[in-house]
Amino acid sequence: MSNLVENDINCGVYRSTDSINNFKIRVKLERLTSNALLPSLQRIKIEEDLSRLLNIDDKQAEKAKASKTDVAQALEESKRSDYEEVVIGWQQKIFSRFEFERYGKGIGPESTALERKYFDDIQKMKANRKQPGRIFTYIEGDPYCFEKDFGYFMTDSPNEEPSQVALGINNIRKRRPVQSRFKISDEEYLPKTNLINRKPTPDDLRINHLAALPHQTMYVMADLSAIIDTATTQLLVVPQPTNEHVLCTIQSYSNGTVILEPDFNHGKMAYVVETGNLSNEVYHYYLDHASITINKDDFIKERKLLNEVRLRKQTHLAQLVGNDFEMPLPAALRLNIFGEIVSGKNFEYDDLYVYYCLDLPENWRAEASMIFSGYTHTASATESNKHDDIVYFSHPFEFELWYMPSSSSADHELPRMPKIYFQVSSQDSWGRHRTEGYTYIDVPSFPGFYDEELSCWRPRGDSIFNELRQFFIGGSNELEDISYIAIPKQFQSEKNKNPLSRFGFRTVSTGTLNIRLNVIFQSEEIAMEYGKQRGARERHHYGFNAFMSNINATLDAYEHAKRRALEVRESTLQLLTPKVPAYE
Repeated sequence: MSNLVENDINCGVYRSTDSINNFKIRVKLERLTSNALLPSLQRIKIEEDLSRLLNIDDKQAEKAKASKTDVAQALEESKRSDYEEVVIGWQQKIFSRFEFERYGKGIGPESTALERKYFDDIQKMKANRKQPGRIFTYIEGDPYCFEKDFGYFMTDSPNEEPSQVALGINNIRKRRPVQSRFKISDEEYLPKTNLINRKPTPDDLRINHLAALPHQTMYVMADLSAIIDTATTQLLVVPQPTNEHVLCTIQSYSNGTVILEPDFNHGKMAYVVETGNLSNEVYHYYLDHASITINKDDFIKERKLLNEVRLRKQTHLAQLVGNDFEMPLPAALRLNIFGEIVSGKNFEYDDLYVYYCLDLPENWRAEASMIFSGYTHTASATESNKHDDIVYFSHPFEFELWYMPSSSSADHELPRMPKIYFQVSSQDSWGRHRTEGYTYIDVPSFPGFYDEELSCWRPRGDSIFNELRQFFIGGSNELEDISYIAIPKQFQSEKNKNPLSRFGFRTVSTGTLNIRLNVIFQSEEIAMEYGKQRGARERHHYGFNAFMSNINATLDAYEHAKRRALEVRESTLQLLTPKVPAYE
């Protein structure tokens, strides 16, 4: 049985611009096990007991006792539908045996339009001598499909009654999908209107106020109850409850998304379902995609039409954006930094906060309104699974900088990137502050996303009294200049000939700080140079590969010659060495 449940139930999400009415799915249902012999004998015994109870004055029943032939006929009827295969279209109604009997009895003046339609369909089936099988469907409008809508019930209680608000929200969610604004047709065109509706009407607000897209749902079901034909058997049939199981749930959204739960098998193991009744039979089923594939000519026409629609849409969006897109100066570099102080861990004290500031090197500029420094909130530590005390900040920060190279440094040196300094401090219940650690990070010189773990340190002091003061009365040694974390500006100048010496400065390693950075570069000159030098870089790349291949070939030849020389040396030594005769 372990092999049968190897294929886990999963969900498939598909996106298509084609009409959902062309969607078809093939369902194959087959019975694996059959314990029908013993349950049938037990059922016949129960029927005989019921017959004796139903007799009046202990008279013999008119029906004769079931024989072995009757048992064999009952078993044959129960095994008649071991395998069933059905191709189902979107919102195609297939009746179950229960619905076949319920809607086929007749209609009255109080019958709904749906019941009258189902009655006409069942009459056509009876005229063509068609009987329902095990596989059937629930489509939009069926009570089962309406009740199984997501969000319809608030709890899993079987006695829950939906409120008026839940019914109203359910009706809005189950509204018909709206037509696409960009109609794909030979006679219709892309409307040249603004995509943003700045003056929506009340109808627009009513339709689009929900985050959930309108969708339609259908269920592919299986009736796994025992099939007993009363016309061919003379047994007293005991009414059995319906044993319905959901084989697949299909949801179609207005944006072209189709969700299947479970997904198509795609060559995997079959899905398994058990009846759960007295016989406890096991069925497995396959789900295959059975939609008709488009031919080559229609595919080419559709591709051309979609390309034309995309081109019109792109042109329309370009007109909406216009030429007012902000660009930096030709000789300037724009740098945007979107960062986040995520967390800190393994610090000595609790209730931490972080102070951060930006240090700009030469030739870097910023707007006068930009904030260069800031503080995070005070956060307490939590214990993680790795026994680390983690403090979560999730504090965002943002910097917008401009690099304007000078005439003397623009041609021969790369820009020195800015630095971000961090100071981690703690505050106790008495309002005493302690320095827990210092660290910094250089802004990366390449755009992209960076997730860094920065190690922190703090000044220790020359004696133990500094540690005792920090523990009992608060306060700690601090840096007078926070740029001393890295290299101060006075030591970065070429005019300064004095070396930076930190000899005798005692520190203690503390915790780590987790920083995330998103770095964005924008430069008109870099974009132009990239377009011009792209082919040159590819040629240089190919030349570099050829150069490296020549080096590798030369190294291989050298190694081969070296091994050959060692072999010749060993053979020469063996020939020159005199052989010593062996005496017995």
